[in-house]
Amino acid sequence: MVRIPPTPKKELTQFLKRVSSLVPGLNAIDVDIPLEVLCRDDLKLEQVSLGREFHISLGRTVPIRVHQIESVVAMLRQKLQFQRRYLIDFSEWEVFVIDDCTRSFLLVEVRKEGLAEIKKQIQAVNEVYKLHNLPEFYKDGTIVLRSTPSYIDSLGNG
Repeated sequence: MVRIPPTPKKELTQFLKRVSSLVPGLNAIDVDIPLEVLCRDDLKLEQVSLGREFHISLGRTVPIRVHQIESVVAMLRQKLQFQRRYLIDFSEWEVFVIDDCTRSFLLVEVRKEGLAEIKKQIQAVNEVYKLHNLPEFYKDGTIVLRSTPSYIDSLGNG
């Protein structure tokens, strides 16, 4: 779970307003409400876009065979069970298009604080994926980290 303190929320609210004015057709993720509608009310924008739990993707979405499910879940739980809370510095923004180009996301990229912890988690997920012949998140070991919370999205690649 990713929690955002109040001060950065205010900054993110202003940033989302700027983005909405520059890029039409964006929606608040998971609720599919147009961002331009939410931007008319700061409180609503903050509650709907930023007032919920976010996730960090530690691996790509992959098809898993039915007989692999229990093994994959058990191994992931075992490898990630001792993770402690840590701070993350969200200092870079990026547009990310998923592999099949059906959706785009505005992401916050982690470059400093929290990066080492996320790399370890991605490595653990990659190990489990590899044992199950699933595609790894970053095969070559170099991570230009895109394991980030998404705030807004758009259909297609733009």
